[in-house]
Amino acid sequence: MNVINTPLLQDYVTAAAALPGAGDKRITALRADAAASYRSVGLPNPKIEAWKYTRLKDLEALPFSRAEASALVPDTVEGSGLAALSARIVLVDGRFVPELSVLPTQAGVSVASLRSCLEAGEAAVVAILDRDVDFSQAPLAALASAYLDDGAVLKVEDGVSVSKPIEVVAFSSTDPATPRIAFPRLVVSLGKGAELTLVESFSGPALGVYAVDAVTDIAMAEGAKLKHYVLQAEGRDATHVSTGRCDLPKDARYEGFILQLGGKVSRHEMRLRMLGEGSDAKLNGAYAAKGDAICDTTTQVDHIAAETTTDQVFKGILDGKSKGIYQGKVHVFRDAQRIIGNQMHNALLLSRAAEVDCKPELEIYADDVKCSHGATCGELSDEQVFYLRSRGVDAVTARAMLLEAFLGETFAMISDEAVSAAFAAKASAWLDERERA
Repeated sequence: MNVINTPLLQDYVTAAAALPGAGDKRITALRADAAASYRSVGLPNPKIEAWKYTRLKDLEALPFSRAEASALVPDTVEGSGLAALSARIVLVDGRFVPELSVLPTQAGVSVASLRSCLEAGEAAVVAILDRDVDFSQAPLAALASAYLDDGAVLKVEDGVSVSKPIEVVAFSSTDPATPRIAFPRLVVSLGKGAELTLVESFSGPALGVYAVDAVTDIAMAEGAKLKHYVLQAEGRDATHVSTGRCDLPKDARYEGFILQLGGKVSRHEMRLRMLGEGSDAKLNGAYAAKGDAICDTTTQVDHIAAETTTDQVFKGILDGKSKGIYQGKVHVFRDAQRIIGNQMHNALLLSRAAEVDCKPELEIYADDVKCSHGATCGELSDEQVFYLRSRGVDAVTARAMLLEAFLGETFAMISDEAVSAAFAAKASAWLDERERA
């Protein structure tokens, strides 16, 4: 077996026996398969095509240890800023914290800790965790699954529509003595015809080295509708990797948005499988990076069923020596006739030292399809800045207005107005901080 890097599994043998559900054969097999896959692939490096542009330098160089349950639970944790919520689920260092959470009261909506579900051996939860997983393509998800421990399980029953968003806040603490890595895990199950707006927000201390390896597993039944919004606002020195997986059956609807604003190195992967005719997905996003930060957005969409539709639009702003990456792959299977799959990525470079790497891909095995991809990058238009200045706007304000307008086009794609406003406010705060720096 070719082992590239295994330091992050150094305590796995002893830890595995104490993890919840260790006596359940299916859970134990899932963890063992994940650990074996990670040992064979190792920590991703540029020799792996999907990681060509992103290197997890701190995870390679520093002695990270697995974050244990925090003895000191913070009084409050920052999330997206949404005020009107149906529920607020708080994870600290990957562990469900009921005393900071506000659980749903609506009939047909339930929240439980993942640990309790694993200890009870809940078949439905294990099935979601264990479905068609190819860990060789997702080594960080493999690492997280090897240490499968705690998180949250959110269920919405058949026909139930949740009126207000549910937010899951994943907060990471730091240990000055030893860098730590947390594994937040979220399992979402939507019944037939169910409707939910879900917001995930990731954050941590502004200063201090820590790492997050998050996985979100989403299972949707026929006709379900999910609005899924992700905010990554980690601390300046954090390493953040998250993997989302969602299967769409017949007539399911998915609206996703990814906003990345923090971290030293961040990568968000989203994998959609269009399994049923009539399913539709919109996956959009925005990112902003400065200094020497690296921000990676990677998506994979598999059109497996006929008559399915996906659209993707991502925009980014890069300053200083930062680097932005967008990798989007649309795979059209042989029987997936009459599908539509579009991708677009636009980036603004505010510095000559900034870099953007864009790799849209189409892999098509059907002949009756409509697919497109496009990418642009460039600087702010001097003509647009001059136009605003000629009308009495100073140069700094003019540039700020243009940058907000550039990202604002993506926030307009968020159909939930409260979430759109909250995400726009987060981006505006990032731009204000950049101007003050």
